[in-house]
Amino acid sequence: MKSLISCSAVMAMLLAFSSAVMAGDTLVSQGKMMGRSYHQQLYTKHQCATCHGVDKPVSRAADDSCLKCHSVDKLVQQTARQGDEQWQNPHNNLHYGKDVPCTECHGEHAVKQPICKDCHTFKFSKFQE
Repeated sequence: MKSLISCSAVMAMLLAFSSAVMAGDTLVSQGKMMGRSYHQQLYTKHQCATCHGVDKPVSRAADDSCLKCHSVDKLVQQTARQGDEQWQNPHNNLHYGKDVPCTECHGEHAVKQPICKDCHTFKFSKFQE
């Protein structure tokens, strides 16, 4: 609960100190938070709810939000590796199978690294921060 309070307090401070904030503006539209270019259509007024379920989010979006548009099985195919590297697939790997939460590796508003990098050194050439 402490982290939710501090997160919402930070967001409130950001909004309070901006003189150009219009009602309904998002932190992305104000340039205070980044977002993925291919999700740009979601960064308009009241679109936070598309992924977060609410207009003023205080936590990460649930995997169900990602899976509305992105198919795990298609991601597995797109990131498949052959031979000895077969289980180095970030979307279907030896440790977690297909069950790694999306936000463990992908950040919509912050740069993240694959969870695999905590222990492994293999590269993901198609990884989008």
